[in-house]
Amino acid sequence: MTIRLRTLFFIALAALIIWFLYLERAILTPFILAAIFAYIFNPVVNFFTHKIKLPRTLSISIIYIVLIGAIVFLGVFFTRRIFEESSELSRFVPQAIKGAKSQINTLPDFLRPTALDGLASLQKSRVFTPAYWVTLFPQAISRLLSFFLFLVAGFYFLKQGNNIFDKILNLIPRDLRIDTEIMLRRMNMVFARYLRGQVFLIIFVSVALFIPLSILGVKFALILAIFSGFAEIVPIFGPIFAGTVAALVALISGTANFPVTPIQGAIIVAAIYFVVRMLEDYFVIPHVMGKVTDLHPLIILFAVIAGGHLWGILGLVLAVPIAGAIKILLNFSLDRINRTHLANKKAPGKQ
Repeated sequence: MTIRLRTLFFIALAALIIWFLYLERAILTPFILAAIFAYIFNPVVNFFTHKIKLPRTLSISIIYIVLIGAIVFLGVFFTRRIFEESSELSRFVPQAIKGAKSQINTLPDFLRPTALDGLASLQKSRVFTPAYWVTLFPQAISRLLSFFLFLVAGFYFLKQGNNIFDKILNLIPRDLRIDTEIMLRRMNMVFARYLRGQVFLIIFVSVALFIPLSILGVKFALILAIFSGFAEIVPIFGPIFAGTVAALVALISGTANFPVTPIQGAIIVAAIYFVVRMLEDYFVIPHVMGKVTDLHPLIILFAVIAGGHLWGILGLVLAVPIAGAIKILLNFSLDRINRTHLANKKAPGKQ
């Protein structure tokens, strides 16, 4: 009875903490981003610390210097072109919608309504306006105080992450500590592999699409490639939407480097996105992420929609690993209940 009361106490305490964190979710953004940052770069810090034998503080400082330098360099190199392309595209779309309708009229009847709906959505969308790209950056970066908190929290998580984990374990009763440690390490693996895999996929997709789109001469190739890379954050819907937008842009503006019609250009762009997606599914994802969460597609879809509704962009990023962690918790709890049940059934026989 005592064990049950203690278990109920911890469940109630966990529910209370989750409820409090949900109420204060607005101020948690820099800390969550710092935790994600620590998950991604912790292996790099461990490499400097254990292989090269550098102090952990120095290793983290080196990573900070390299990252800040890379951000400044990429900002100088890409920002001007991104804002120029987004500004041009925001002016271009309303004018091009009218011309695109004549191209759509040459499509087969069964494709025409879908294409018209896509054009209407693109006309209403703010995806390619400069203001939209500014809002893509989390508040932890756009506001000086939040950015400072992000840097400090990220440094602390990287330096003291293992100690935090051990302190959490020390709060768990001894009879539950081993099982809890196993469960938490499994959850940690899910979060770490998923987040690192997502970063790699964003970079891979952006580069893999920018090269053929540039060769083909599709207008706004850079901004389309970056947008498509970040669309990977949203499973299922993200890549489909990004491919549709790129095909519509090719249909509206045509291609500059090859003598093909706008419709042919749109089909080629769609084929490029399909090939990149196949490369992801069959070669990149199995090796980079594997079956990290092993969730049914419907569960992933529900998790993404719910995460986006509750927490915006961060919810979209964290929805799948959180769903995977919940699955681990449920499986672990059911397994413990079954083991306890079997032990209780065997106990009378031993007596």
